Amino acid sequence: MPRGGGLMASGARLQLLLALWMLAGPARPVAADAGDGGWQRRGPGAAAAVAEEERCAVERRADLSYSEFVQHYAFSRPVILQRLTDNSRFRALCSREKLLASFGDSVVRLSTANTYSYRKVDLPFQEYVEHLLHPQDPTSLGNDTLYFFGDNNFSEWASLFQHYSPPPFSLLGTTAAYSFGVAATAGNSTGAGSGVPFHWHGPGFSEVVYGRKRWFLYPPEKTPEFHPNKTTLAWLQDVYPALAPSERPLECTVQAGEVLYFPDRWWHATLNLDTSVFISTFLS
Repeated sequence: MPRGGGLMASGARLQLLLALWMLAGPARPVAADAGDGGWQRRGPGAAAAVAEEERCAVERRADLSYSEFVQHYAFSRPVILQRLTDNSRFRALCSREKLLASFGDSVVRLSTANTYSYRKVDLPFQEYVEHLLHPQDPTSLGNDTLYFFGDNNFSEWASLFQHYSPPPFSLLGTTAAYSFGVAATAGNSTGAGSGVPFHWHGPGFSEVVYGRKRWFLYPPEKTPEFHPNKTTLAWLQDVYPALAPSERPLECTVQAGEVLYFPDRWWHATLNLDTSVFISTFLS
């Protein structure tokens, strides 16, 4: 989708926001990994601000064959794939402790999470994890929300990506490209969850390594109602409740170890319900 327009915050404003975030102080100690890779930071018994949908509207398939994939999903509708690959090694390498040990000094490129204009901010991965990976002000616009997704230095991260097994499906005439990211949770009642507002591009797969990611999807012929510089959480709170049943998107929360496939040009928006580690395979 075209990127551009007048939605970017000024450089001075973003630098001020970044400075304020950096002054938040060191991260709180993280409990031992209990299956969440050390990424979850809510206290015992604390609930996320955003729940999963009442009913998942995307079909889940295990042991899906390639011919079934092409016939029923590749060009027509999303599907959640289960148990197609074993990424236990990759998952272990994506724990908070191991990623910081391997890539803490690596400079990562953060993007502002709006639909059309992504302003970029570069800083060390460790600073992002320790200072910016927290719930954000619910009134923040998309171009004030810094988010690590997709702008990977593939040479620098190759030692991690070589352990990832992508879904065993491809489409004729396409090549695969990885997009790796770590994003903050919806957090608490005063914090905004990170995610990307509605946009579209070519087909692809998105796997959740740790956490949960809630997806909202519309077919190409049905443009959703949204503000391109409002966060997904703001859309969910302000627009979604007023939608008639026929106007609501397909939605589902993708769990750790699951892979969502989305066809070409399908509109989609995401919201992280937990601190999430994820990797997408774009077919272009």
